Amino acid sequence: MPLPPDLSKPAFSVFPEAADRIIAGHCVTCDSTRLRDVDFRDAISRKEYGISGMCQKCQDSVYGVEPDEEPDWDSVEELYG
Repeated sequence: MPLPPDLSKPAFSVFPEAADRIIAGHCVTCDSTRLRDVDFRDAISRKEYGISGMCQKCQDSVYGVEPDEEPDWDSVEELYG
């Protein structure tokens, strides 16, 4: 599992429901529970999870993805259910 976000940051005191989602192992944006290292594209994405609590799919929707880096989400679903 990637390093969890620092829940002592001010944003998590303002949005306690986000901290609750992280503690439960969910993405703060979509409630995905697939938050293992293999679910993130690279070290930068894992680091971003530590900052925002967003899964890879949500990071991609917020920050965008280069066309050649677009993940095959159907394959990910088959592998990790």
